[in-house]
Amino acid sequence: MKKRGKVLAIKPRAHVRWEEEWAPNWRVYDAAGLKAELEKWRLPSTYMKEGEGPEQALSRIMLDQLGVKVYSVRLSSLQNFYEPSRRYPGKMHWDYCFVFNVSTHEEVKESPWLSNPRYVKASDQNMEIGSAQGGLLARLKLL
Repeated sequence: MKKRGKVLAIKPRAHVRWEEEWAPNWRVYDAAGLKAELEKWRLPSTYMKEGEGPEQALSRIMLDQLGVKVYSVRLSSLQNFYEPSRRYPGKMHWDYCFVFNVSTHEEVKESPWLSNPRYVKASDQNMEIGSAQGGLLARLKLL
């Protein structure tokens, strides 16, 4: 979601919903890796579940993750990028991301799984981005 040239960024809180619903890859992190991930900013996002389409995943993000019931999609695209893997040095990592430009009049509030949701300039040098989302922001020319 964007507002006046800024994107919605969130910080996850330690909560079972991340590992079960939105970021199952966090199950492989050790305690220090998970702690570091929880300290970084990220875009609202999720992995798609088997049999789920991109629009269904977006609905889960908007309602379950952000608590937003009414929204409209202005634009959607499929982005992909190829970059060195942080987990496997010397290997490459390829991501495919369905990106939705969404608008809403509802405010995103803190929850047991989200802290400090706010609109920020993605290019802010003080903003550390988590889970390979820096590659996506660069691909979208937001960094």
